Amino acid sequence: MTVSNTVAVSFPTIATDVVGGIIVIETADVRMRFDGTDPDTSGVDGATLMMENGIWNITGRDILTRMKFIAPGDPAFVTLMTLKGE
Repeated sequence: MTVSNTVAVSFPTIATDVVGGIIVIETADVRMRFDGTDPDTSGVDGATLMMENGIWNITGRDILTRMKFIAPGDPAFVTLMTLKGE
């Protein structure tokens, strides 16, 4: 998904059988919050800086559904590869 510096975005609907995911931050840094709150581009609100080319392994569908992203500068592209439970 594309992450701009104007509006925070979250992942599209995540299937109910997803248990986690691998997130790849491409093209630029993003700021992210795990609690469903829109992150601020400056990070003053405590948003985590996810660096360009970073790879994050997230466990828990509930966390993936609450994650929100915004780019502090140039737009970024974020890829999510979901992991399904048995």
